[in-house]
Amino acid sequence: MDLKQLEYIIAIADEQSISKAAEKLYMTQSALNQQLLRLERELGLLLFHRIKHSMVPTYAGNVYLEAARRILGIKEETYKILSDIADMRKGEISISYTPERGSEMFARVYPLFHKKYPEITFRVIEARSVKMEQLLEQGNVSLALTAHWEQNPQFEYFPIDEELMVLALPKNHPLASMAGDCSWEEFPHMDLKLLKEDSFILLSRETKFRRMLDREFIQAGYKPKVLFEATTTYTAVNMAKSQIGPSFFPQSYVDPAAPLVYFSIGNRLAWKRSIAYRKGTYLSKAEKDFMEYVKRDMLAAKILTPPAEQR
Repeated sequence: MDLKQLEYIIAIADEQSISKAAEKLYMTQSALNQQLLRLERELGLLLFHRIKHSMVPTYAGNVYLEAARRILGIKEETYKILSDIADMRKGEISISYTPERGSEMFARVYPLFHKKYPEITFRVIEARSVKMEQLLEQGNVSLALTAHWEQNPQFEYFPIDEELMVLALPKNHPLASMAGDCSWEEFPHMDLKLLKEDSFILLSRETKFRRMLDREFIQAGYKPKVLFEATTTYTAVNMAKSQIGPSFFPQSYVDPAAPLVYFSIGNRLAWKRSIAYRKGTYLSKAEKDFMEYVKRDMLAAKILTPPAEQR
């Protein structure tokens, strides 16, 4: 069996397009299409339905894809073990993280890691937490820097820390005085029922953060009025800083110098930040060391956030 052929079929399924998969694989669309047709002739089965401009796996295609991902996973794990045995310090780490804080973390950690492991390369996919889980399940990445309040039974978790979900009110909000003087440190409780008439700046419904938040609004007994739905946390933070309306974001985005006051909600609603990987996965020494680098960096970034007078 040609392992390259497995990679071709997986790329077509992931991209749902021969042209996009060919671009990802650095080959021509015609060459990739010929590879697919040759394999389908060899098997005597269609692996994909050609629906308009989308390639959708058939039942046979899904069976083939599941086996292909397992085979490539075995190859990857075998190479990791052999590399550790030989202490070669070579290989690849595939990781997914968010395009915001995740990318900032990686920029800080990579130079330190590269100094110790100059022959290790990285394959990075930036994504939101929901998409990260899909990438991890499919074997497209081996590690995912994610946030969660419930654990996926398919994954193991390397814990980093716990982070509050923060309500930010503009300082000109009628209820801002309830926050006290050091709300960015203490995060006093706010009952969401008191904000029933407000219009909120919320993150996209596609995010885990929003899903957590929607549960809190259900508990409060109302559907929130949405003034603006942001696709990035930075946008939600900046909109709140502009005094446009209340917003919610993780504690790591809190700025003591901003014209905002901060509250906790629910029973100090929080999620856990972790590095997730598939159960049963062999982690190389380099991957374990990288995870430790990430944990130290993220904890240091949390501890060293300066107070308002130093910013």
